[in-house]
Amino acid sequence: MKTFKTVLFVALLIFHIATVVIISIGKNDLNFLFDLFKQMDLVQYSSIGGLILFLIVIFLFQQQEKSKAKLIENHENEINQIKAKLYDKRESEVKSASTSTTEDVEKAKDNKKEDSDSDSTKTDDLNSQS
Repeated sequence: MKTFKTVLFVALLIFHIATVVIISIGKNDLNFLFDLFKQMDLVQYSSIGGLILFLIVIFLFQQQEKSKAKLIENHENEINQIKAKLYDKRESEVKSASTSTTEDVEKAKDNKKEDSDSDSTKTDDLNSQS
């Protein structure tokens, strides 16, 4: 595709250079203009050829822009997927950390309850003895 674009741009460049040269040569020559009228088919075909080259260039640029937009969209999707995985990983780490912290807190509460239960029985035993 790259060589096709290069050939197309070279053809478009030659077309424009030829047009400028022809107009520069005959701009002050009235006979040259009349000769162009005699060769109107050549002028018409060359202008249609230039228009076709121009339309092909526009088409190629549109295709290139579409492919760039598609590539950018694919990259954005990949980035979003990676962000989601990272978020999930962080959430799982936070949950595991909070679960272990919660378990530690629950164990500490259980230990306090056991201590308070054992203390209350001790006080009950002390109260009953006195």
